[in-house]
Amino acid sequence: IISLPLVLPKSVICCLSKLPITDLGNTNGKDMISKILSTWGNAIFYPDNRNIRIYNKKDFYQNKGKRLDYLHNTSEVQLNIDSTGIINKIRAIGTEHEVTTTKEITVTDGDGDSWGWPFPDVGEGNFMGGQLFGVNAGGGFRPNGFHDGLDFGSVDHPGSAVHAIHSGKVTIKSYMGGLGNYVVISGGGYNVVYQEAFSNAGKITVNVGDTVKTGDVIGYRDTDHLHVGVTRQDFNVAVGKSFTNDGTWLNPLDLIKSGGTGPTTHTETEEETHTEKYFDDFMVEDKDSIAKWGEHPAADMSDDRFHDKDAMEAYVRSKFQLEPLISGTANESSNIKPDIGEIRRLEVKTVKLVTEVMIVGFTWYPFDPTQQTQLTLNNLPYSILRNNTNILQKMNEISTSVTKTISKLNGGNTQELEETLKKYIDDKLNNTPTNPDTPKPQHIGKIIDVSEWQGVIDWPSVIADDVTLSIIRVQHGSAHQDLKYMENLQKCISAGGKYAVYAYFAATSTSDAQQEARDFYNRTQKVVAGKQQPIFYAIDVESIEMSGDVTQMRAGVEAYMSQLNALGVPDNKIVLYIANHLYDKFNLNVARPGAIWIPSYGQNDGTLANSLKPTHPYDLHQYTSKGSVNGITGNVDMSAEPSEKFKELIFSA
Repeated sequence: IISLPLVLPKSVICCLSKLPITDLGNTNGKDMISKILSTWGNAIFYPDNRNIRIYNKKDFYQNKGKRLDYLHNTSEVQLNIDSTGIINKIRAIGTEHEVTTTKEITVTDGDGDSWGWPFPDVGEGNFMGGQLFGVNAGGGFRPNGFHDGLDFGSVDHPGSAVHAIHSGKVTIKSYMGGLGNYVVISGGGYNVVYQEAFSNAGKITVNVGDTVKTGDVIGYRDTDHLHVGVTRQDFNVAVGKSFTNDGTWLNPLDLIKSGGTGPTTHTETEEETHTEKYFDDFMVEDKDSIAKWGEHPAADMSDDRFHDKDAMEAYVRSKFQLEPLISGTANESSNIKPDIGEIRRLEVKTVKLVTEVMIVGFTWYPFDPTQQTQLTLNNLPYSILRNNTNILQKMNEISTSVTKTISKLNGGNTQELEETLKKYIDDKLNNTPTNPDTPKPQHIGKIIDVSEWQGVIDWPSVIADDVTLSIIRVQHGSAHQDLKYMENLQKCISAGGKYAVYAYFAATSTSDAQQEARDFYNRTQKVVAGKQQPIFYAIDVESIEMSGDVTQMRAGVEAYMSQLNALGVPDNKIVLYIANHLYDKFNLNVARPGAIWIPSYGQNDGTLANSLKPTHPYDLHQYTSKGSVNGITGNVDMSAEPSEKFKELIFSA
């Protein structure tokens, strides 16, 4: 029994661990219950007249072996079954961490005219014929049998750090088919190209304009070889003669070996940092649920807290919902008082339903044995917790009322105050129903997205045509502001519609992505500041941007989202629209945003029935670009099949 302050009921009955709860003096009932729940994470509290009984979850949820068998001991069953919330398959993403290794290397000291080896600790090493410059045995697979450079293989010339073979200034850093990511350093009348060694631009550590000395590290090889080419001609002209032996390209081996007096060397300690995953990505699934209900995947899940695969799997499984959500009522054939929190086996053989449900409320007539006991059922493990929230809200009302009463007193009769408060609390808590109402499903109508292409929109007619949500385009990159976005936002709000906003991602770099995010937010707020705010900000990612480098799309979108965060838009208010056919190539962090929206049309005839479902996990399916809505002349994009997470976005606004 916990001794309570004035503003609480008479007693709290506990069945929990001995973890102490301190600092309860001069507090109120709401704060005390909050402290109990935060200290005892497994606590369930249940109001019983003027007692609040607090239980351990394990003790509260009891399966006593009883069952509800329709047409046997249960005369009537009314159920709502929602399978859209089932989750039985999630891909776990291994989080990355940096690994640093240290080694001693020989560094070539550059002096303007000197030449050096790209892998100084190997030096010249050994080459096969196909690696050498010019026409050699083993190089016949090339046009004219000619090789315009010198290849340093990862086997015969090991090492990842690539050192400049000649000094100069970085004049080109780019990507080209056949060359991959490459860099050109020009100096002393030579243009030296380093190519085919870098899987992405980030592996090249120098940038255009940088001055490089012989021996400086210019990047890190992560492929099977480095190709070095040397020419005195303009590189963009010379590259067109890659297989022409006309003197355009020079022999790097000759230049390095005899192109100068030779550089001096010294030893340095080099640190190499690379990223590794704590564990490889893996799929977590519940085969029994899949066999029973089919596959219901959720978005990929990543969590920096987990470095162990087994711990990550346990965490992912904790997010599963293996059965459909079932709520409803049942009338027992008897007149027996049940126990709140009792778990029973429910069998409705006429529809082949067998599952476990929890009694979360009941109506019992102790003085009329002819009346059947009515049960309120739910199979969610947090059903009682949802009722706890309602009680906390009542306690909050009590606390607020007490504060107002005390503030008006300025002294007075304390005994009179106590009696008033006790009466108020009795009235509030004793009127809390034992059998709470089963929540009713909320209606989801049409979901559309519009832009300047829809022309002038009659927004009152749109809203009247059962449109639950309108997603309005604001911009296509920073360069193009949608011509109708201001009008659409103003008129949608005036018509009483729910709305969100979206912007087409067209960034060329991470800094450009941040600028796009700022423009997106500022253009939106220019219209809606001080008014109804958008339900979410959607980023439309459906083409390869970032200067054509698909490997940089993830970084660009992350930078965009982080900039929105800095402007006050949290991740759970950001939605990613991802092209279905580019989903894997983009490799976006789909665990971060509030929802994933994917287009997949099929026949694209305006109907959901003839559309194809996306091949990746989604929270909203854009199923056609040829939808029809009153108030819009012509076609309009339409979406359907919102997940529970997406519904929460809509109805929490």
